Amino acid sequence: MLPKDLEGVKKHIEQYDRLITLFDMKIVDVKKGEARVNMKVGPDHLNAAKLCHGGAIFSLADVAFALACNSYGKTSLALEVSINYVRPAKLGEELTAFARELHRGSKTGLYFIEVKNQDNKPVAFLKATSFQIEG
Repeated sequence: MLPKDLEGVKKHIEQYDRLITLFDMKIVDVKKGEARVNMKVGPDHLNAAKLCHGGAIFSLADVAFALACNSYGKTSLALEVSINYVRPAKLGEELTAFARELHRGSKTGLYFIEVKNQDNKPVAFLKATSFQIEG
């Protein structure tokens, strides 16, 4: 069960979502229905083409999505997520995922997540649907 306050939700996800530590992500900001998370592309994020693995980019966006949809203190999970990659990310680039709520119903929510590099150039766009399992 999630804490009910925004700071408690942030701390809970930061502590228990192991990918945040594993991928060296930093939670920048969390508000009701939105979140911003950073990650510097390191050697362990690279695929065989020596570019940031799509799974690492997706994971960054997914953490931002999780923070945004759980920001109300009610446990929500991904029901559907789709991603479009528009630019590769390279070693050393700083990526930021910004998730924002487009709609929140009694059980589901719709979110848009943008991943951009340090030059504010788009790397990926995601559309995600959450499903509230608590409350």
